[in-house]
Amino acid sequence: MPTGVFSVLPGNFFSLLASVNREHYAALLVLYYRLFQENTRGLERELVVREFMNYIALHRDSLAEESDDTSGDETPGDEARIEDSVTDGHTDERTLASRFLKRLINAGWLGEETLADFTKVINITAWGKPFMKALTDVDGGLKTEYESHVVTVYSLLCGETIKNDGHHAVLRAHEEARSLIDSLKVLSQSIKGYYDKLNAEAVRSKAALVLHEHYDLYAGEVLDRAYKRLKTSDNVSRYRQSIFKQAAELLRDEEWLDTSAGKYMRILQISREECREKLKFMLEEIRDDLRSVDPLEDEIDRRNAAYSRSSTEIVKAYIEPDSTVAGKIGMLIKAIHDGNDEVRSGITHGLYRVSFLSPSTLAFRFRRDEEDFSAVSLKHDLEALSETEKEFMERMRRRLSIKKIGAWLDKQGGKEKVLIPEELITGEEAYIRFVYALLYGDSRSNFSYTIEEKDETTSGSVRAADYVVPDIRFRRHSRDGSAVGQKA
Repeated sequence: MPTGVFSVLPGNFFSLLASVNREHYAALLVLYYRLFQENTRGLERELVVREFMNYIALHRDSLAEESDDTSGDETPGDEARIEDSVTDGHTDERTLASRFLKRLINAGWLGEETLADFTKVINITAWGKPFMKALTDVDGGLKTEYESHVVTVYSLLCGETIKNDGHHAVLRAHEEARSLIDSLKVLSQSIKGYYDKLNAEAVRSKAALVLHEHYDLYAGEVLDRAYKRLKTSDNVSRYRQSIFKQAAELLRDEEWLDTSAGKYMRILQISREECREKLKFMLEEIRDDLRSVDPLEDEIDRRNAAYSRSSTEIVKAYIEPDSTVAGKIGMLIKAIHDGNDEVRSGITHGLYRVSFLSPSTLAFRFRRDEEDFSAVSLKHDLEALSETEKEFMERMRRRLSIKKIGAWLDKQGGKEKVLIPEELITGEEAYIRFVYALLYGDSRSNFSYTIEEKDETTSGSVRAADYVVPDIRFRRHSRDGSAVGQKA
């Protein structure tokens, strides 16, 4: 007995999208789905067949042969028999449209219903709808609205809905936060695909293709549609602190948690305590997702810079071959291959066997006897590597890690009270530690302190020592989620 996805989907559901006419089946599904979106009721069979006929009339020359494996494809009034080849010139568009429609019905994408007045209606299947939507999205060009996700999360958690229907608001906000992170991951990973295609075009030595790949495809599909919109939007920074604050308040609001968990029980049919834990988990994950936006944006920036740099270098290598190191090496290789003695005589080199490279490796400039590779000792290289390792470990020891900053806040009395900037900042060193605490609290989920704003009505900043800093509070929280000044 089938399990998983194919316990719901028909076994031949994807067969049409793997056939020789897969592009036409996909196009007809997109055509049907757009008709479905424009009509409030089911689509009459005659309308669907007519639209399919129009498509087939335009693309008949590109239809490939398919065996006629669907008995009863034709409806009364169609041709009595049709040839096996869909490209047969004697088979009219109506017969071919009926055949394509019947195959989509047999594969489970569409369903057919006869109404009381004997009108035949073509319906969409429940399991076919999400796949048709995905095909339509791809066909129309994937466009992601990053800003809408953050705005939706803010309106759901900070609006009036959260009071009376908190469980629905948290569920939807959690979905939107996940969608934002997934969209950013897709954008980051899609850049690699363009990078690979760019290198493939470079190997084929076609400058025009490289320029087309960068300025037409990459610039249009990634930079204009996604990257520029992401970088020019300030909605993440504008709403994030308010979302963090609201999530922290909801996690501390026992009455709201009990009420929302009680309503959530009716949906999940589990205990109230399990519903409470699910609501708390989703709120914490929303907070963590928004904190991970900055690292993802940094990764996208890095990948975009690498792509742009590679594209520029490849184009320069075509236009000015001697302007890059790779171009110069290529010219030398070509000169040697072509037997240019003048260029060959001007190239001198010395190759040395070493187990690894280090700064001291560059000091080996003396000549060795021919075939003698044992004269050079690796002592200097090993000493340099050991010294580098010591310097690195010393830097790691001195760095202000998240553990050290947490211990510093504990030492300032964070275990017994809420800490304020005026008490924490006493000089330059304390100010630097305060900045680190602010960064860890805003971006790291494993930091032992939570950042809270004092009052929305204040100006948002205070003076501590000789520094102007945000008017925030550091409240310590324990492993069980309780905070200083509250019951665990």
